[in-house]
Amino acid sequence: MFKILKNRKGVTLVELLAVVVILGIIAAIAVPTIGGLIARQQANADKATYNAIVDAAELYGGTAVFTLDKLEQDDFIDLKANTFSLNGTDNVLKTAVYIKIVGGVVRFYSDAAGTTATDFYVNDTLVYEKP
Repeated sequence: MFKILKNRKGVTLVELLAVVVILGIIAAIAVPTIGGLIARQQANADKATYNAIVDAAELYGGTAVFTLDKLEQDDFIDLKANTFSLNGTDNVLKTAVYIKIVGGVVRFYSDAAGTTATDFYVNDTLVYEKP
């Protein structure tokens, strides 16, 4: 009778609970780390979009005020997957974001005259702080 019980193979409830606890600890450590990683990567992507806008504006050149839409229409950049906002307010149309190159520096404005500098957000990430 004892030989039959000794030959049985299986997992006890205690072993199973130990594995579940270990997996829970690993998950408790991994989930916040992955969440932070995703947020950092999104912020990096938003900054890369900003850098692409700056590069496109520099290529577009000139001293006149132009819009993000103008850069996109003239095939300097593709901005379809992004949202933009000024001064941390609601998202604005690309036509409401004005760009002007002042002294070789790309600046963002909320008016077509290029007189009111503004903060510029890409996908809710502040990427340009008004001077």
